[in-house]
Amino acid sequence: MTSLARAIPARGVLCLMVLAATALHAFVALRSPSPWIVPDELIYSELAKSLGQVGLPRIRGEVSFAYGLGYPALLAPIWAIFDDVSTAYAGAKILNALILSVTAVPSYFLARRFVSEGLSLLVAGLSIAVPSMLYAGTLMTEVALYPTFVLALLAITVALERPLLATQAAALGAITLASAVKMLATALIVAFVAAIVLHSWLEKRAGSGDRGGLKAYRPVWISLAGIAVAGALVGAFLQLNPLEALGAYVVVLDNIDLAAVPWWALIHIAELDLYVAVTPFAVTTLIVWRCLRRDADSRERLFVALIVPCCAAVVIVVAAFASTPFPGGGAYPENVTRLHERSTFMLAPLFFIGLALWLRDRPGRQPVVAVSVAFASLLPAVIPLDSFLANVRFQALALEPWAGVREVIAWPAGVLAFTFALGLLFMFAIRTRVHDAAVVTPVIFVMVMVSLSAQQSIQWASEWTRSVGVGSRPAWIDAAGGERDSVSVVWSEPPGVRFVGSATRHRLVWIGEVFNRSVGRVYELGSPMPYGLPSTPVRLAKGRVLLDNGRAAPLGDLVLVPCHVRIAGAVVARNTVTGASVVRVRNPIRATVTTPESCRGDRPE
Repeated sequence: MTSLARAIPARGVLCLMVLAATALHAFVALRSPSPWIVPDELIYSELAKSLGQVGLPRIRGEVSFAYGLGYPALLAPIWAIFDDVSTAYAGAKILNALILSVTAVPSYFLARRFVSEGLSLLVAGLSIAVPSMLYAGTLMTEVALYPTFVLALLAITVALERPLLATQAAALGAITLASAVKMLATALIVAFVAAIVLHSWLEKRAGSGDRGGLKAYRPVWISLAGIAVAGALVGAFLQLNPLEALGAYVVVLDNIDLAAVPWWALIHIAELDLYVAVTPFAVTTLIVWRCLRRDADSRERLFVALIVPCCAAVVIVVAAFASTPFPGGGAYPENVTRLHERSTFMLAPLFFIGLALWLRDRPGRQPVVAVSVAFASLLPAVIPLDSFLANVRFQALALEPWAGVREVIAWPAGVLAFTFALGLLFMFAIRTRVHDAAVVTPVIFVMVMVSLSAQQSIQWASEWTRSVGVGSRPAWIDAAGGERDSVSVVWSEPPGVRFVGSATRHRLVWIGEVFNRSVGRVYELGSPMPYGLPSTPVRLAKGRVLLDNGRAAPLGDLVLVPCHVRIAGAVVARNTVTGASVVRVRNPIRATVTTPESCRGDRPE
């Protein structure tokens, strides 16, 4: 990177990085034919469609503020411009690739607070080489969270360096922007406060001169106090629980197992170690330890004041969420054991900066470095891989290669052999004083291999979901002749079930809604579908579809039904793959239902 920076201005190289990463990940994303993380991707596509059409966030016609609106707002213009949903979906994935690739920019400027232009370009490049760039092929908030989160880290760093009114306002504004994308980013408020306290203490201990200490951050204290008071007053006036600001995530908040949080924090730290390919984690641990010395320079003190509070805040919040023994209820399933790499990977640039700081000076005697590397190599072994097999594809990409070979390579013996091999390569590189490239190349190689493995799994999931959801004709419901919002859905699940588990059959509604604008209100017989999306409960009385008040359900002229629901009328279109039909009904509307399992090929996940 250093030689390249000498030939081309650093910002020119940065632009080339962004363009190249955008092109690569747009190409990869376009190979995935369908959303597959459902109903999450349906939710964000619905929000984007509604923001583009009517300017209000709606899910199935109902206004909702339960989810972050930052990401759907970015997609809204695409859904507004393109009437053809398949074209809009492809455009959204291209935009995703650009948004994720732009992360290189704040990563570069964040690294410049600590290291040279060349090493900063290295950090920027590593930041957009992480496996989670594959989220470009999904309609998920992580796409927009990554760049906004790193931007918030940059703003916090600048505010710590120069605690001016403008820099503090910028830091709070950047945190607010990231929080508008996903509520997880509100953890940065706590991290910012802790970073101020830690940095002030480190500066005072080093005797580097009085910058005003904590008093210099009066704008932050006043702003946070004002927000707290205003929130309390508004909540009291509207009789709202302040926790309702967490939106959809409040459902599990009351069940957090505090005793389990340390264990889950350790597991997430271990997975993050594996995610960044061990070496950056090992040397960052060494740098943090070194930065706590009294003779650490100002850059090192600033780095430790940033990385320790930010990593601690995010990991603790994520660990608390993962520890939740939620028993299930209503429209939500029992909480399953899962890692949440999707919520921790945005910390990776901090570890890449740690690697760059180490490359700058190569500090530490070899025995000390060896201990740090050994610790980082051992850490992934604490991960109970078998507990997370159902979720690695979208929750823990770093485990994806190991999940695929677990029957051939035993866990954790296999991963220990792998991580110690990485450690030995690193120790050999520093002992022989080779070029920085010899240290960085294994890290890049590992991330590329993980990305290739994860992409194969993701593409399979996407192709399977399209096949069972809409078959080879994504817009078949729109083609049936209905206008927008004119095709109702009548769905049936056996009654009396507290939570209906997500099954293959549900994709024909969820994926059908993504690709067809004409799908309107959903009417549900019996138990509700999973995850409690807006719908209207109905019942059958002498074959008639009625609302709870006894009136006939206003289904309209066209109705989408699965194969286990038969409704009187003329079949306008039938999807031979999914068994679903669009029927032009006639009054009085009559229907019969069988069990979902009676449909051939249906099976739960």
